[in-house]
Amino acid sequence: MSEKILLMSDIHITEAGVDIFGLSPADRFRLCLEDAIEHHADARHLFLMGDLTEHGYHDEYQILEEMLKRQPFEFTLMLGNHDRRSMFLKAFPNLIEGFQQGSKKFGKTTILYLDTLDEDAKNLHGGLLCQERLRWLETNLSSGSTQILILAHHHMLTSGFDALDEINLLNGRPVAELIAASGCCQMVISGHVHRTLVSTFRGVTHTMIKSPCHQMPMVLGSGGLYPSVSEPGGYGVLLLDGEIPILHHVDVGYQLDILNKAS
Repeated sequence: MSEKILLMSDIHITEAGVDIFGLSPADRFRLCLEDAIEHHADARHLFLMGDLTEHGYHDEYQILEEMLKRQPFEFTLMLGNHDRRSMFLKAFPNLIEGFQQGSKKFGKTTILYLDTLDEDAKNLHGGLLCQERLRWLETNLSSGSTQILILAHHHMLTSGFDALDEINLLNGRPVAELIAASGCCQMVISGHVHRTLVSTFRGVTHTMIKSPCHQMPMVLGSGGLYPSVSEPGGYGVLLLDGEIPILHHVDVGYQLDILNKAS
């Protein structure tokens, strides 16, 4: 029997009354939570994979904290480039200070979740795994588990969106090399790009999920960051049976005409 895990990335909660490109991040996040509660109430866990807030303000984290109180899933919070450690820990004081990384076991599968936030990044919004975090990852990859999945906010490989690839995980290629060489990782899942993508690197699947709020326009190649578009938000549903991981993506906020027509 499969274990079901929910994945949401790039929530971007703002202060009350503040929209992003005409969208309310809190309302969009609420829609995704409601959809998950209705259709995936049997999920074991919810990972929020970074960019929890838009600016890292304490008020924004407080809004998120109140929203999480009103949903039923056990959850893990990760950090992205829009987050700030001090304000995050002020709002969630029960968490251990330091890097928000860890390991969780679901059946025969181990999920490693990484902390890629680099608040001193020269390329603003880029991510990094420092030597301490790299050692932690290497130790956990050599733990003996043969079924490992990795969650990270920043993507490690290129996406085809040049501006976003300039602010990916700064040492993403060496990290991807380390992961592939371990021989035990089945899939790496990230956010950051606000788009659904799939690629492979040396036998390891690398995939990205959309944001519950705003999405990256499908404009590939060079140029700056384009204004986000109000396509449906979404989240990931991960099925783990200890052998074959399956990642579904759920779009939220639209209705299929066929569902509204009489058969």
